[in-house]
Formats: sequence, C-alpha cells, structure tokens
Amino acid sequence: MQFIKLTAVALLISFNAAAEVQLSKADILGTWQIDKESNTSDGSKARSSNTTWTFKEDGTIEGMTHENDSHARIDQMRAVLNYSVEAGKIVKQAAPGRSKMETCEAIEKSGNNMVLKCQTVYFFMSKK
Repeated sequence: MQFIKLTAVALLISFNAAAEVQLSKADILGTWQIDKESNTSDGSKARSSNTTWTFKEDGTIEGMTHENDSHARIDQMRAVLNYSVEAGKIVKQAAPGRSKMETCEAIEKSGNNMVLKCQTVYFFMSKK
C-alpha cells in the first residue's frame, strides 16, 4: 500500500513539473528573439536561429528571419500570421495564407525567457 501511495505522489509531481505555463496576451505582447530551436525539451541538438516574433495587440505575429549565409537565396524573410490566446495557450496560423492553425504551449516562462512548444518543435526565446 505504501508503494502505491509513493508511486501516485511521484506521478503527480512529474505531471506538475511537465505542466505548461498558462499565458495571457499581456505575457507575450512585444518582440521575442528565438535563440534556438530543438526537437527536444532540454534543447539538446538545437540549431541556432536569427528570428524574431513580434506579437501585436491586433492579433498578428510578425516573424522576421535574417540569414547570415552568404550563399542563401535571400537575406531576410518576413511573414505575418494571425494568433489568439485561448485557455492559456497560443493558437496561431501554421503558415502564411493558410487556414490551418496550430496550438503552442509555454513549457517554461521565467522573466523574459520562455520555452514554447509548437507541434514537435521547442522554441527557446528571450524577450527583447
């Protein structure tokens, strides 16, 4: 019986540790630098990014990526997506001009730093 109680407590603690952070629109408004992107929540095997997302009051995100590769076809790309905050999560367009939406949840948020999980990608971000 004691083992079952300990197991239940351990599961509850691990569930709470993995629970997402509830966001409000005020939490995300402004410009966020995406420092790196990873397929894992710990950021291992991450690739660096030179991208900013600006969350605007009007329900749009302006994404701007600057390419440092001299052989790249373009040196910067800009996209505008629609978003909303629902039940503490960001619901945004998956791609410009498409109606498909994706839900992103904050895994961690501490001051001006946030880890955002969208589908299978983790974005490690800092507010500018």
